[in-house]
Amino acid sequence: MIVNFVNFFLLWPLCLAQTDDISQPVPFQMVKIGDSATIECHIKSIIQKKVWYKYTLGKRLQLVVAFNDKYNWSEISEEFPNRYSAKFNGTKIHLSISATTWEDVGTYFCGVVQLKDIQFGSGTFLMLKGANMISESVIQQPESKSVQPGDYVTVSCSHTGHCAAKHTIVTWLKNSQHSASQIIYFSGNGTCQRKESGKTTCVYRLLLRDLSSDDDATYYCVVTSCGQTLVGNGTRIYIHNNAFESQLNPTIIALMLSNVALGIMTVILISTLCKSRRRNSTASTDGSSEDHQV
Repeated sequence: MIVNFVNFFLLWPLCLAQTDDISQPVPFQMVKIGDSATIECHIKSIIQKKVWYKYTLGKRLQLVVAFNDKYNWSEISEEFPNRYSAKFNGTKIHLSISATTWEDVGTYFCGVVQLKDIQFGSGTFLMLKGANMISESVIQQPESKSVQPGDYVTVSCSHTGHCAAKHTIVTWLKNSQHSASQIIYFSGNGTCQRKESGKTTCVYRLLLRDLSSDDDATYYCVVTSCGQTLVGNGTRIYIHNNAFESQLNPTIIALMLSNVALGIMTVILISTLCKSRRRNSTASTDGSSEDHQV
């Protein structure tokens, strides 16, 4: 049901070329803030100069590290701290970040450089989770919802801040226990209203259609506003089928319990009748024996 548009929406505004020789197998990666992160990239191209770039919504493309196979040298950009390092081993061109902070959130592209042309992979969006992940200025509704397969649901995201709407970009993330997390949608425009306090409140909506068991997940609204990344409280979508619901129906449960109780009572009654017949049979036999002795 959900189509992953991350490649198109991230690379289209950058006007960058892509190639099948470059593979970034993980489109979305989430680690706990403070932990280390390794972003994978595999390059089959024989082009000698390799690079890693970082793209943050609302900011320019930044060079992270450059490497040259021929001269076997690499250089980290001065814009990035020494927590960044790159490992070049054959076709593996992995970028490592130690002691991650909120400044590390963004989309990372590995690529090759030939003359004036740059070819990139599809990109990996790095998100951090931690105690400060949820922002009170980003409110999602509803908190949770149970739906049937084939139904649809609308999730809303409200953001209030001083930053103008034109400098705000909303990304929707899907976090499922059954599959890797993924970026599912970019929402550029919302319904905005400026308040007397000078703050602007914008509401963004995500419509999920034709839901299936694959859509059973938590959906997060990520707001990038004037360079700051804020995350909503999340909306949990539960997918229940009719068979499962019927099994949990109170009427069905009550009927099942009554049948069990009736069965138990029947067994007890039969057992009591059998014991009563045995006693009567024993008493009758004893009486016949006494009459015969007399």
